[in-house]
Amino acid sequence: RFLSHTIRTQVLNPAFLPMFLRTLRATLFPHNGLAPGRQPPSDEEAKAIKRCCAATLLGLLPTTVASAYFANRSQADRLRQVEGLLDCLDDAYLNKHLIFAIVELIMLRLVPELGERGVQALLEERLG
Repeated sequence: RFLSHTIRTQVLNPAFLPMFLRTLRATLFPHNGLAPGRQPPSDEEAKAIKRCCAATLLGLLPTTVASAYFANRSQADRLRQVEGLLDCLDDAYLNKHLIFAIVELIMLRLVPELGERGVQALLEERLG
């Protein structure tokens, strides 16, 4: 729910959407072409990336929220617990569904009619 709320309020905010789409396009298609292939990170690099991500997420939480949620644990314990929460993102199946949900949210923001009727009904209306 938190992720969905954050995506709706921060990412899909109408004021930020054009900038977000421009950045996304430039990232995925640099110089209006396909992005170059890259090597997947090694296990050590993946652990360092996850540790950095956990520290960043933990830093975004207000101190009062972090202390209430983590029950006054030490910073290292909090960091390990957030890293454990990030382990669910290691599952390719869940990532696929997360990406589909994000794309669906974006599409419904851009074309709200898709939420009311399906693609087939809209095509029939347009053609018929």
